This record gives sequence, structure tokens and C-alpha cells, in this order.
Amino acid sequence: MTRLVRLVAMALAVAGLAAGTIGVAHAQDATVSVDLVRAESLAKDGKFKEAIALLTTYIAAHPSDAAALVDRGDAYEELGDQKSAILDYTAALALNPDFAYAYASRCESRNEIEQMRSALADCNKAIELDPKLAYAYRERADIELASGEAATALTDANQAVALAGDNPAGLVIRCRIYIANGRYQDAVGDCTGALAVDPNEEFAYFHRGRAEIGLKEFDKAIADFGEVLRFDPNESGANYWTAVAQMGAASYAAALQQIDRYIKANGDDADGHLLRAQIEQKLGNVDEARNSATTALRHYRIDNDTSGATDAQKVLDQLNGGAAPPAGHQKPAP
Repeated sequence: MTRLVRLVAMALAVAGLAAGTIGVAHAQDATVSVDLVRAESLAKDGKFKEAIALLTTYIAAHPSDAAALVDRGDAYEELGDQKSAILDYTAALALNPDFAYAYASRCESRNEIEQMRSALADCNKAIELDPKLAYAYRERADIELASGEAATALTDANQAVALAGDNPAGLVIRCRIYIANGRYQDAVGDCTGALAVDPNEEFAYFHRGRAEIGLKEFDKAIADFGEVLRFDPNESGANYWTAVAQMGAASYAAALQQIDRYIKANGDDADGHLLRAQIEQKLGNVDEARNSATTALRHYRIDNDTSGATDAQKVLDQLNGGAAPPAGHQKPAP
């Protein structure tokens, strides 16, 4: 369920409450309700541009409706237009400064464009206003995980799951935190739990696959990344991690096909080129391995990634008759 659908459904469910309460700002007439239902229907069908058009017409007639602005912001967020989403959330908060959901939504959008400090402040404010808003705890956990604060992130993820255990998103974020802490079995448990709630939760397959790599259950990981690619054939991250799993299973030719697909979509990604070098090395293709390692080294230097550059140089040294190659430089968790 999209964020827009969730908010519209909530607003309709409590339409009898007085306007201006947290999360409810819609006018109370039949025409408005029809517009909201139509927007919800469009969002369910993934027609976010059409939902935005409908909401824009409605907002022009009802400029003081904070919830409608958040509805439109959610639609923009679903399209990846975080700047427009933030503008709508900010406008909604100008109308209703106590709108906890709007703060949580702006937190997520700011997090998406790496405005981490502002995002964290928004999530903190959302939780201050509504200590039972699981969404805000999930988003704050995501920020904390990205900032390397795994212990704090786990506390927030636990709270999100406690408040909304039937929401797979909380289980997925905790799965990711467990992976960061090396608790792979716990991660598999949470991502499996998320799939029990929603079998179409793509990210649960993705991160369960990563945990299974940590457990060296490579065949299971390959199957999970296959599910991700079934949902979205253009999810190149699944190609990368499938290649990692296939390399672990010593299926080097198959791994090479997957990493080539990844590099086709991410040609400047150093990790992809380094993994390709390691796969080519296993296949005995020394020249190809050397070329890929050299490309990886160049991109690591451009990115000022000294750790990655060291690993690429070790592969080159080994290919040129030096020491054994590194065990494997892998991408950080998305």
C-alpha cells in the first residue's frame, strides 16, 4: 500500500472528526469524499501523475486543506520527485504545525535526497507529536543505520515493530540492521516475517538474499534475488548480489553474466568492476581480470574510496604475480 493510499484511507475513516485534528484536515462534503476516493483508486493503480492532477485541482479549490497537500506530497514521493514532495509537506505544516505524519513524510523525502540532519529533525518532531507513529520510528531507524548508529537504529526498529507488527516495512528495516550487525539468522527471520505479511514485499526478498549470502546459503540467496528481478527486471542491484551469490557457489560463468548486466546499468560503479575482475580471475581470464581491476581502481580513486582502491590494487598485484587477492570487496547494504 502506498503512502498516499494509507493517508487517504485514514482521512476517510475519521471524516466525522473536527477539521484541524492531527492527520485530518479534509472538508466534510460528498464531493470531497469522491475526489479522495478517486485519488486513492489512482494511487492503488500506480497512476500517481493522474492522482497529482486530481489533487491539484482539489487543492486549488481548498487551499487550506493540509491533508490534501500531504496526499499530493506522497504522490510526488512515489514518483521520486522529492523536492516537490517536500514543498507540499512544508506547506501542509505551515497550515497545521502539529501534523505528525507530515513531519514523518518530509523526513523520508529528505532522507531520500541525503538531507540527513533535516530529515532526522523531522522524524524527531514527528515522534514528539505522536509517540505511537511507527512510520516515524522506521524512517529514523533508516537514517541512524545510514549514519553507522546500528544500536540506536535497532532500538527504533524494535519500537516500530512493536507499534505496527503487521507492517512489513518495520520488519524489513530491522532485517537490514541485523545484516549490518552480522546477525544473519535474525535478519532472515525478520525478512521472512515481512513476506508472511506481504508476499509481494520486494525489499524483503532483496535483503533476505543478502542475509543468506552472509550465512553462505547461496542457492537460497540466488532464488531470492530471482524473485526481486521477477518483480522488477531493471533492479540492477539484484544482478550485483546474484553475481556475489553465484561466485560463492562457484558458478563463475553465471556470475559473469549477472555482473555484466549490472555494469551495463552502472558503468561507473567501482564495486561492479572489481567483482567482475574477481570473477574473471576465477575463470582464468587474466587479461580481462586485469582490465576490470584497473577500471575499478580508477573509479575508486575518483570516488576517494581508499579502502576500495586498496582492494583493487591487491587484485592487480596478484594478477601481476604478487600476493593472494582479497577475499572480496562487497557493496554496502542499500
